Amino acid sequence: MKKIIGVFSLIIFLLNLNVVFPKDLSDKIGIDQQLGKIIPLDASFYDSKGNEVTLREIINKPTVIDFAYYKCTGICTPLMTEVADVMNRVDMKAGKDYQVITISFDENEMPKDAAEKKAGMINLLRSGIPASSWWFLTGDSLNIKKITEAAGFHFERHGNTFVHIGILMFVSKDGKICRYLEPGFNYRGDFRILPFDFKMALLDASKGQAIPVIDKALRYCFTYQPKNESYVLDVFKISGASIVLIVTALFFFVIRKPKKISKKTS
Repeated sequence: MKKIIGVFSLIIFLLNLNVVFPKDLSDKIGIDQQLGKIIPLDASFYDSKGNEVTLREIINKPTVIDFAYYKCTGICTPLMTEVADVMNRVDMKAGKDYQVITISFDENEMPKDAAEKKAGMINLLRSGIPASSWWFLTGDSLNIKKITEAAGFHFERHGNTFVHIGILMFVSKDGKICRYLEPGFNYRGDFRILPFDFKMALLDASKGQAIPVIDKALRYCFTYQPKNESYVLDVFKISGASIVLIVTALFFFVIRKPKKISKKTS
């Protein structure tokens, strides 16, 4: 019994070192990936100048789609700020190689709300990145439902606010969903999007290739080196995970091992 308690305690200790389990999201909130599917290009929205546009009219190159709402006091602005930062750092030309579209999922927001948010975000971009490379759209509930359902993006309204996740969707010039990118976090708890991840997702979108999300596995098994823009195998993390598996197997071996029956000699 002491052996079992000891092994079990060791497992708990090792699990607390590195393994982080994802938080459970309700069925109404989160992302249900729709890789390979075509978004509704006939969906109609209003740009920050009040002009009515369809997605077919503006999606003519690899496109990053960010779902948000402009009066959000939570994760929307920090995520958009990180998008601006990665646009400044990635070695691809915004407006030529790709573009970004932020779509508000609050049907009560108007073009003036989009214009205010766009002005703030464009100020974060380095000179040379055209304002036309980042669209800020608003629309009615019907068209919002069209695009969010097609993207598998689920959110829930609570009064004047929304419960939702932060994620980027990459589509080809034909509207094909090719990648989803869930931003990581830095040591301060802010969003972090690696230029390498952003660029790879854009390249997949430029080829029209639908690739499943593997970012979490990459982040756990590999360490990203910004200088070389490459991933390096993290032996320490893999060793830690291996130890957890081995100790877990040992635990089950100990509790399942049959006891030897001693024979009495006459």
